[in-house]
Amino acid sequence: MASFDERYFSAAYGADYRQRNPPYKWRSFLRHLRSVAPRGDLLDVGCAFGLFLHEALSTYRCAGCDVSPFALRGARAALPSHVPVFAARLGELPVRRRFDAVTCFDVLEHVPDLPAALADVRRALRPGGVLCATMPVYDGPLGALVDRLDHDETHVHRRSRDFWLRSLQNGYVVRRFVGVWRYFAFGRWYVNVTSRAMRRVTPAILIVAERTEDA
Repeated sequence: MASFDERYFSAAYGADYRQRNPPYKWRSFLRHLRSVAPRGDLLDVGCAFGLFLHEALSTYRCAGCDVSPFALRGARAALPSHVPVFAARLGELPVRRRFDAVTCFDVLEHVPDLPAALADVRRALRPGGVLCATMPVYDGPLGALVDRLDHDETHVHRRSRDFWLRSLQNGYVVRRFVGVWRYFAFGRWYVNVTSRAMRRVTPAILIVAERTEDA
């Protein structure tokens, strides 16, 4: 099982983690989430160093969790003290409260037992609460290139966008589905653009799905 320790982040991002995760990226995701869940309690699963939570604090009452002690140390140092962050993994979320939104940005593709993970998120959501998730996709005209360029061995689900949409048929209804163009150019600029019109060709997608009353 991957530890997602300092070596993982160094191999995946080098010294460019913040450059690859600029504030405008998180704000764009936040806009899509707010269009379906405009306020309330939010849990960011896989919060890493807390960069999305930092942007979400103006809208939601936030908490975060991650499997990486290394990342959590960074999140605790970066976030206000009133924002709880704790160690947890999907499938074993130790939460007793329910949330209006759960976010999983580039997380679900790492989780071996996906049905258990999605059921775990559903338990953490209030009825009508939403899951907002991003993930790489390996179909469409760019699928082979995405797969060739993806050297992250912890990506256990290298699947199509329709696979992810089907995965949310049990217990959720999709409210928003957009494509994500993303590329780190010339070691300096991170391009992150969401597009509904191009959602069938982008190398990644964003889905906002509402928890249904029954599953």
